Amino acid sequence: MKKNKKDLKVEQKRLIKWLRVIIVLCIAIIVVEVGYIGLSYYNRKNSIVYTDTLNSFKETDDGYLVVGNSDFKNSEFNDYKKNYNKAKFAKYNSDFEVKFESAYTKGYSSYFSDVIEYSDGFIAVGGAQYDEQQVEDNATDGLIVLYDKEGKQVDTKSVQIAGDTTFNKVLLVDDGFIVVGQSILQNMVIGNDPDGGALIIKYDFDLNEVWRANYGGSKSGNFNDAIIDGDYIYLVGKDATRYGMVAKYTLSGEQVFVKSYEYTDTVGFSSIVKVGNDFFVAGSKTINIDAKDADKVTEGLILKYNSDGEVLDEVTFSKNNSARFNKIVADGDNLIVVGHTYKKDEEKSTSKYNYLDYRGIIVKYNTTLEKVTDNKENGSGVDYFSDVIVTDNCYLVGGVSSSKELGSNNKDYRTYFLKYNNDLERQWYK
Repeated sequence: MKKNKKDLKVEQKRLIKWLRVIIVLCIAIIVVEVGYIGLSYYNRKNSIVYTDTLNSFKETDDGYLVVGNSDFKNSEFNDYKKNYNKAKFAKYNSDFEVKFESAYTKGYSSYFSDVIEYSDGFIAVGGAQYDEQQVEDNATDGLIVLYDKEGKQVDTKSVQIAGDTTFNKVLLVDDGFIVVGQSILQNMVIGNDPDGGALIIKYDFDLNEVWRANYGGSKSGNFNDAIIDGDYIYLVGKDATRYGMVAKYTLSGEQVFVKSYEYTDTVGFSSIVKVGNDFFVAGSKTINIDAKDADKVTEGLILKYNSDGEVLDEVTFSKNNSARFNKIVADGDNLIVVGHTYKKDEEKSTSKYNYLDYRGIIVKYNTTLEKVTDNKENGSGVDYFSDVIVTDNCYLVGGVSSSKELGSNNKDYRTYFLKYNNDLERQWYK
């Protein structure tokens, strides 16, 4: 039956109506897809973990010097480094506002471990990777950077001895400075380097090497910290896996003694301070040395030594989980130590990676190693205490946190400062 003109018009209107519906649906789908793409891009952009660390900080007449490394994602002074963290040197005023911030941009990843002030400016030391092979091997060159008073780089020096070199501490002397650290063979490299191991080097202020000494072999020796007392340098670190080390050298690099302690963790001894005639050393002690590495438990450790390297006393600290002390300082007849406890997060860990949940700790002892009091941060993210300064009848702690309770977002790692009173009650964080 042939359709009349009236029926054709009705059918055309119905078809146009459906086409309109289809077009609207297509446009809606496109809008949703574009919105999803935009939201995904936003989420990806904002899910990038921001990293800004503090390894060491020092008090000056008008503020604080801070060194670590950063990707500078939230920096007002440096461009964002998307793929590699760079060594960071910053100066804060007394209100903890950043006055300047310098990034070491050469090579790939880099970091600063320590900084000192001297007559012409500042000296920062650490390590840097300059080629892809170093990135693959997780190896560095030792790094020294001289800065002027305004934080501008004046001169730099890279040092390589055995294949993987790093500087952990810098000490000022009258005619130059002394750096300590290590130079060991890279991973999977077989052999021996007679110049490797725990390392001490003296430089003049023009970065010329004056003398060098090493100890412990090119696979494990490392000096983490050092102090000068009279005509001697006292150093702490490790001389083998889980063997802590205390050493004494003259200011011309001659060894007086090196003594080991069994057993620490793989870092060894981290910090040393002198009170009266005694030396106090901080680190951690492995209490179940025969267990598998993943099951080993450590406790925070303080050892008291005399000037001949003899152990006079020791104390350990535990807080439900594994613990270690990273820095020890003196406050009159008291000792202040900061560090962290840590445990495996079963939910976040995988078969290939153990995610460790860190909590910052601060503990006060007297010089007879009796504990006075302690405090532990219990944020929802990671809290890591790196350094502590005694100032104005209180204690300033520097570290890294991702906790919302300390100003982060449970994702980004940011430098932060905390103030504790003499009873170790937290007063504020910044």
